[in-house]
This record gives sequence, structure tokens and C-alpha cells, in this order.
Amino acid sequence: MSNSSKYVTLLKRWKGVWNAHKTNFKGSRASGKYLIIESDDWGAIRTPSREALRRFEQKGMDIKDSIYKNDALASDEDLNALFDMLSEIRDAHGKTPVITANVIVANPDFERIKNSGYSTYFYEPFTETLKRYPEHQNAFSIWENAISEGFFFPQFHGREHLNVKRWMNRLQAKDELTLFSFDQGATYSGKEDYSFMEAFDWDSKEDMKEHGEIIKDGTALFEKIFGYTSDSIIAPCYNWDKDLEKSFSENGIRIIQGIRYQLEPTGTFDQYSSKRHFYGDKNSFGTRYNIRNCFLEPSMSPTKDWVDSCMAQIENAFLWNRPAVICSHRINYVGYISKQNRERGIRDLKEVLERTLDRWPDVEFISTNELIKKQSWE
Repeated sequence: MSNSSKYVTLLKRWKGVWNAHKTNFKGSRASGKYLIIESDDWGAIRTPSREALRRFEQKGMDIKDSIYKNDALASDEDLNALFDMLSEIRDAHGKTPVITANVIVANPDFERIKNSGYSTYFYEPFTETLKRYPEHQNAFSIWENAISEGFFFPQFHGREHLNVKRWMNRLQAKDELTLFSFDQGATYSGKEDYSFMEAFDWDSKEDMKEHGEIIKDGTALFEKIFGYTSDSIIAPCYNWDKDLEKSFSENGIRIIQGIRYQLEPTGTFDQYSSKRHFYGDKNSFGTRYNIRNCFLEPSMSPTKDWVDSCMAQIENAFLWNRPAVICSHRINYVGYISKQNRERGIRDLKEVLERTLDRWPDVEFISTNELIKKQSWE
């Protein structure tokens, strides 16, 4: 390695350590040495099949570095591989690691939308979407078994991972790439942007009313599917207006998951006002913020050593007496498009969990909602 490369590597490490300290230096002290895995996007469609991916590529869509290259609904095989690994690991209390699975409870009903001439939006529960996928027939029953075994615990991510108004406007405007993606059973914009994915971003403050209705409808659907109210929420793309937190509270939310900055809409896509939060901060409705301070996202950047960086972040979290909250999206554990993608993700997660147990034998694996029972919120 050249001297310049060594310098760049050291600079990156220093920056990573500094960012970890900035995240953890302030906030409530954890009541124990907790490790939480928060994993987003379960239930959401991305790329429906390898054939759809091939069509995206043939159309000339810039898919090489997009999440649409690997992300999809987790198949029966994906779920069994992940849960088999988790079932082999136990903390000192005899508990397996538990994935706080942040669920998108509905997807667009493409057939009904098309039959309306793109004039009306319709959705279907994700459990119905699963039934149409060829390798997902037992997926929800596998979810249910994992929930009963204690290593998978769903929480609310959103009704859709979709800005319904923006998407429908583009369909009604007959946008070529949006319609092409629609015909593949996907909501991909055709570009590497998140304008359709940011469900609670707004172009006008008037959009907030619809967002509130979506949250009410979505949390009710969550309860219908799982039989309990979600204690927490993670807004898609970490993007939500502070005024929406009233809707969160009114629908049973007691913890808001997020990174250290909340991205508040300004009325222009991709231009946000950043609002800082620390672990345990409380808003005017009594809702607490849980801050992600560790990251394990090998699918996002395959050349990075995610295990070492995540271990350093866990160490920093425990140094400051905060929970180690690992952000690790579903995409890392899905092999429906690429088995190699799933294998890498499971391997990295297993190594992080085993190394954590070796380094901190008293660590306790918990889900996000368990903080309500365990945390004193000093």
C-alpha cells in the first residue's frame, strides 16, 4: 500500500471514530449492554424477478449501483437461511439475536391501478403480494414461526415504501420510465433517486393530511396482520415532518427509530432541513427517539470491511453507555435475485454477533420495543 493510500485509510478511520463519538456522546444512559438489530423494508417490493432486472438493464436503466440490483421480497429459502443462523447463537441469558423487522405492510395493486386508467390508487397487503411470487408461498408462515421463536419481531415502517402522490402523478403524465417499471411490477423511477421511495416527503404542506391518513390506515393494517400494535416506527428514508409525529403518537407509536439526523421536508425533493436527535430524546408527545449508531450494509458497498467497522461502532456505543443499534436493511439477506448477496450478508452478521459475544459476554440481544420495558430513560 502506498503512503497516500495509507493516509486515506487512516483518515477514513479517524472520521468514522469521530462520527461515532458525535452520535453517542449525548443522550440517555442504557440500562444494560444491549444489542439491537433494526432492519428495514421487509414486505416491500423492489425488483420482482431476475427477468425484471434483465429488462431494466436492456432498457438502459442505470441499475449497476442501485438497490434494485439485489433487493426483492425475501423468499422461503432466504428466510430459512437467515433464521437458521440466528437460531444457533445465544447470549448469556439464553436469548437468540432478534431482528426488529420494520415492515412495509402494503404494496401497490398494479392490476387495479392499470384498470382504472391510472386514475385511482389501490393497494394490497404484502401477505397477498407474497402469494404471487413463485418462491414465497410459505414466507409468511416462516415469519410467524420466527416471531414465536423470538428472533424476528415486526414493527411498522410504513403502509408503502412509496410516495403515492408523486408516483401516481408520473403515471398519469405517462412518464416513459415510470410506466415501463410499472409494467414490470415495480415502482422504480428509472433513475438512482429516492423521489418515489420517500413516503412522507411533501411537495406542499397540504400533503401532510394524506400522510396522516396513510399512517392511520397503515398502523391499523399492521395490527390486523400481526395481532398487536407497533410500538415503534422508522420513516422511509429517514424523512418526515415533525408535525407528523402527532399522527405517530395517536396511532400507538412510542419510539421513533432513526439515524442521528431527521431529514425534514422543505417542499423540494432532496433538499431537507436536518434536525439532530440523541438516544432517548423525547418529543412533545412523550415519544422517544432510538438512534442507530452501528451499520452493517454489505450489499450497499461490497468492497468495504463492514464487520470491522461495525465492531468499532459497537465498541463506541458501549463506551458511552448507549445501546448498540445496528442498522442492517433487508437487502443484505435476500438471495432471490443473487444468492451471493444473501450469503455475504448472513456471513457478516454472524461474524459480528459472534465477535460481540466474545468481546462482551454480558451483552443482551433485544428488540427495539423491549427498550420500553428495560430502559429507565435517564
